[in-house]
Amino acid sequence: MTQVTHDNDTGIRISRGVLEDVCKRMIEIILFCLPDAFRGTIYSVGPMPDLRVIRVATGRKDDLSSKITWDALNPSGYDPPGKIWDTYRDRPGSTLEAMAWCVERQKSWTADHPENNIRSVRKQLEGKAGEDFHHMEPVLVRKADLWKKIPPMNAFPEDSSGKPIWKDSPYSTVAVIKIHFLTGTIKQGDRATRIIKELSRSLGTEMLSLHARELAIEKEKKLVLERQETSDALAHEFRNLVPKIGFAYRAINNEISYLRETWENLIQEHVPAKCSKQTILEQLDTLLDQVAMQNPSTDSLEEILTLKEYQKYLVESFLQPQQNEMWLRQRIRPLWLSILSQTKVFESYSEKVDQLLDLLKQSFHSPLNQEFIDKIKIIPDDLKRKWIDLAYREVNRANNGIINDYIEFLESVDLELPRKRTCLKNFDCLKVLVELIPEIEDKLNHRLEELKNSGS
Repeated sequence: MTQVTHDNDTGIRISRGVLEDVCKRMIEIILFCLPDAFRGTIYSVGPMPDLRVIRVATGRKDDLSSKITWDALNPSGYDPPGKIWDTYRDRPGSTLEAMAWCVERQKSWTADHPENNIRSVRKQLEGKAGEDFHHMEPVLVRKADLWKKIPPMNAFPEDSSGKPIWKDSPYSTVAVIKIHFLTGTIKQGDRATRIIKELSRSLGTEMLSLHARELAIEKEKKLVLERQETSDALAHEFRNLVPKIGFAYRAINNEISYLRETWENLIQEHVPAKCSKQTILEQLDTLLDQVAMQNPSTDSLEEILTLKEYQKYLVESFLQPQQNEMWLRQRIRPLWLSILSQTKVFESYSEKVDQLLDLLKQSFHSPLNQEFIDKIKIIPDDLKRKWIDLAYREVNRANNGIINDYIEFLESVDLELPRKRTCLKNFDCLKVLVELIPEIEDKLNHRLEELKNSGS
């Protein structure tokens, strides 16, 4: 819902030049992060009721030099002045557009089989669908963050079902990211699409901060005394964005969790009698189902559902032991205590839950138990030590140089590990991205300095 002119209060306010710079930086990050991505475009959306979609920036990565060439795209229907909602939304008998899906449903669209994609009809008619592998991701911000007072429903345009758009959503769609991939290299829900989704959240946060900046600049024109205070506040907001630009460290630590997963699976394979985290959580889940069945009308049903989600997350995640303990201490144990205090259960249930929660805490440290480690005979001791040392670390700005250690380790392991090649490839890509972050920060600091001096 981006606009340049300030003629109403239904759009996010960012000047065209600033918005273009922000979008170019985001495209650059995505194309460097994802080696199979070769072209990226970001579109702005808004304001209401038009919900006009306008292409803001497009960049294409050179195959040899990896240099980004901007505006490397054929003319588009979304070039300025773009399309209003009534011309691209879903309607009976019309050609379906992925853009309409992203704006209305606020969900991503992946064209991993473009020749059969119901929203790639135009490319199919042109005979170019076979090379149109792409992913589109909406950029969302909360309505409550965008507006001091959310507009009435009659101010929103209608969606394809005739209801006010986003009626049941807490979010507004402010932009859409579109990334093109080499043929056959993108799949719905794969790691590349998840990284793009994570970046869309960072872009939404940055756009929202820039929106706040534009509003503050308007006030500066009226109140000279507030100018410096507003400038300082915005500078503070910008500096808060620097850690978010470092999302790469989160992606790196997600890859490190893969090493923990494979190690803990080895422990479970070679010490099957050990009561594992997964086994204990399954028993807790069974007990929780029994509590729910015995108390069908209980007021704690919402807590039961929340606890099931927390326990499912802990089963599927391979966190550091201290992170597992924090989940247990702050989320799982308090909910169990609350549920058991509100429901009618046998006293043996409470005792069993206490025992399982204590066992669960112990299980977090089982993969580091030397007795269990010694039972793994198929791996040399020095390799086991290296594996554990790397798997139970976290990479940050202070130690990002150890990424090479992970690459060397994976290359040296003779075992056939699931996803080993993918993990190596991701570490190589993320290493490049981490090295790019200081340059981004320099540019950001330069803009902060310009903002600080603009008050005079």
